[in-house]
Amino acid sequence: MLEVGLKKMDMGKINVEKQIFYKHKDSPWTWKDIKDIPFQDDDIINLNYVESHYSENNSWDGHYHGEIIRMVKETDQQYERRIAKTEADKARSKKNRYENYLNLKKEFENE
Repeated sequence: MLEVGLKKMDMGKINVEKQIFYKHKDSPWTWKDIKDIPFQDDDIINLNYVESHYSENNSWDGHYHGEIIRMVKETDQQYERRIAKTEADKARSKKNRYENYLNLKKEFENE
């Protein structure tokens, strides 16, 4: 549960991205490359060309990049991790606000 104002709000499971296809190749994408994928209506399809890049320590040839993303409900583990992170962020934020309050109080108490 996350406290918002004076009431508590249940943070239910949310949709997260799941990569269902990922591939690099040297030739352009054709239908035969993706026709066997069981698409759903809301799948996100990214097919593009990545320009070549040459440098002293990090180079790559130009290539075609393909990726298909599907939005799915988060797993129980992802949900628990997200809630724990939210609670930790909330506690850290409260601690920082309190420290700022004490510093401001100290700075302005003699005025």
